[in-house]
Amino acid sequence: MIKTKINFNAEIDTEKLAKNLNEGIKNIQEVMKKLEIPEEVTEKEIKPFGNASHIILPKEYANKKAIVIIKK
Repeated sequence: MIKTKINFNAEIDTEKLAKNLNEGIKNIQEVMKKLEIPEEVTEKEIKPFGNASHIILPKEYANKKAIVIIKK
Protein backbone atom coordinates (compact mmCIF):
# COMPACT_ATOMS: atom_id res chain seq x y z
CA MET A 1 0.00 0.00 0.00
CA ILE A 2 1.30 3.41 -0.96
CA LYS A 3 0.42 6.24 1.37
CA THR A 4 0.27 9.77 0.04
CA LYS A 5 -0.14 12.92 2.05
CA ILE A 6 -1.58 15.94 0.30
CA ASN A 7 -1.43 19.37 1.88
CA PHE A 8 -3.12 22.39 0.41
CA ASN A 9 -4.27 25.73 1.65
CA ALA A 10 -7.48 26.83 0.02
CA GLU A 11 -10.64 28.56 1.03
CA ILE A 12 -13.81 26.52 0.65
CA ASP A 13 -16.80 28.28 -0.87
CA THR A 14 -19.47 26.90 1.47
CA GLU A 15 -22.31 28.57 -0.43
CA LYS A 16 -21.27 26.93 -3.68
CA LEU A 17 -20.76 23.61 -1.89
CA ALA A 18 -24.25 23.81 -0.34
CA LYS A 19 -25.77 24.72 -3.73
CA ASN A 20 -24.07 21.73 -5.40
CA LEU A 21 -25.22 19.45 -2.59
CA ASN A 22 -28.82 20.64 -2.92
CA GLU A 23 -28.71 20.13 -6.69
CA GLY A 24 -27.33 16.63 -6.17
CA ILE A 25 -30.13 15.78 -3.74
CA LYS A 26 -32.75 17.10 -6.20
CA ASN A 27 -31.23 14.96 -8.97
CA ILE A 28 -31.34 11.88 -6.74
CA GLN A 29 -34.99 12.56 -5.89
CA GLU A 30 -35.85 12.89 -9.60
CA VAL A 31 -34.17 9.57 -10.38
CA MET A 32 -36.03 7.93 -7.47
CA LYS A 33 -39.33 9.19 -8.90
CA LYS A 34 -38.46 7.85 -12.37
CA LEU A 35 -37.63 4.45 -10.86
CA GLU A 36 -40.84 4.64 -8.81
CA ILE A 37 -38.88 4.41 -5.57
CA PRO A 38 -40.74 6.08 -2.71
CA GLU A 39 -39.07 8.75 -0.64
CA GLU A 40 -38.92 6.38 2.30
CA VAL A 41 -36.31 3.66 1.96
CA THR A 42 -35.74 1.35 4.89
CA GLU A 43 -33.09 -1.27 5.62
CA LYS A 44 -34.23 -4.51 7.22
CA GLU A 45 -32.63 -7.87 7.97
CA ILE A 46 -33.93 -10.86 6.03
CA LYS A 47 -34.55 -13.66 8.52
CA PRO A 48 -34.86 -17.39 7.83
CA PHE A 49 -38.42 -18.75 7.97
CA GLY A 50 -38.70 -22.50 7.37
CA ASN A 51 -37.50 -23.14 3.80
CA ALA A 52 -37.87 -19.47 2.86
CA SER A 53 -37.03 -16.00 4.19
CA HIS A 54 -39.07 -13.34 5.92
CA ILE A 55 -38.84 -9.54 6.15
CA ILE A 56 -40.73 -7.95 9.02
CA LEU A 57 -42.00 -4.41 8.44
CA PRO A 58 -44.16 -2.09 10.56
CA LYS A 59 -47.93 -2.56 10.37
CA GLU A 60 -48.29 0.77 8.53
CA TYR A 61 -46.93 -0.99 5.41
CA ALA A 62 -49.67 -3.64 5.43
CA ASN A 63 -51.41 -4.01 2.04
CA LYS A 64 -48.72 -1.89 0.34
CA LYS A 65 -46.48 -2.95 -2.53
CA ALA A 66 -42.79 -3.44 -1.70
CA ILE A 67 -39.76 -3.62 -3.95
CA VAL A 68 -36.86 -5.55 -2.40
CA ILE A 69 -33.28 -4.95 -3.49
CA ILE A 70 -30.81 -7.52 -2.21
CA LYS A 71 -27.29 -6.30 -1.40
CA LYS A 72 -24.44 -8.81 -1.59
